[in-house]
Amino acid sequence: MYIKHPKADMIEAAIGFIILAAAALFLFRIVEPLIVPARLILAVPFSPQAPTNNWSRNEDCEETSITMANAYLTHNFQDKLPAAATQEAINNLKKWEGKNLGYNANTGADATTKMAEGAFGLKIRQITNFTENDLKAALMNNQPILLPINAKLLGSKQYTNDGPTYHMIVLRGFKGDIFIVNDPGTNNGDGNEYSFAVLKKAASDWEQNTKSIDNSKKIALVVSK
Repeated sequence: MYIKHPKADMIEAAIGFIILAAAALFLFRIVEPLIVPARLILAVPFSPQAPTNNWSRNEDCEETSITMANAYLTHNFQDKLPAAATQEAINNLKKWEGKNLGYNANTGADATTKMAEGAFGLKIRQITNFTENDLKAALMNNQPILLPINAKLLGSKQYTNDGPTYHMIVLRGFKGDIFIVNDPGTNNGDGNEYSFAVLKKAASDWEQNTKSIDNSKKIALVVSK
C-alpha cells in the first residue's frame, strides 16, 4: 500500500494556495474599477501647424501633433513651442514621410504610427473603438493621445469653412467627460475642450488607397517613449 509522505501534502497545499492567490489577483485586476480623478491636464506644449503663420499649406496637422506629443515626452513643458524650431521639426518629418511613405499629406493612423516611431523613436499603441475610460487611463499614465478626426464634426467655430475633413489633434487632459485638446488647425487651439461624445463622433481614419476618410474607424494613438 502506498503511503503519501506528510511533506507531500504540505507541498500540494502550498501549490494550491499559490494558484488560488494568483487567480484571485488576476480576477481582481480584471474587475478592479478605474479610479479616475475629476480633473487631469498634461502640460503638452502647443503649436499651430503653421508655426511661422504661413497657412498656405494647411496639411501639417499630423506632423505638428507628433511634435507636440514628443516635446511633452521629452520633458518640454513650456506653454508654447518656439516657432522656428517647430517649423524645422515639421519640415524634417515631411522629409521622412517623403522618403519612407512616398507622400506627406493626410497620414492615417497606420502611417502616422510609422512616422512617430520611425522618425522620433516614439511608441504608439493603437486603440480601436476606444472608450472614455481608455482615453482617461492613457492620460493618467502620462501618455498624450493623437486622435485622427473629421474636424467638420467637431462643430468648432474657430475653423474656416467648418474645418478640414481629415485632421489630427492631441488629447492632453480631461475635466469630467470634457477632454482638453491641443488643436494645431487654429492659432487658438491651445487647450480647446470637447466632450467625449463629440470626439468619438468625429473620430475617423484616412484611407490612402482611396484618398477618402472612413468615419467608421475610431482609432486613438496613445504615445509614449
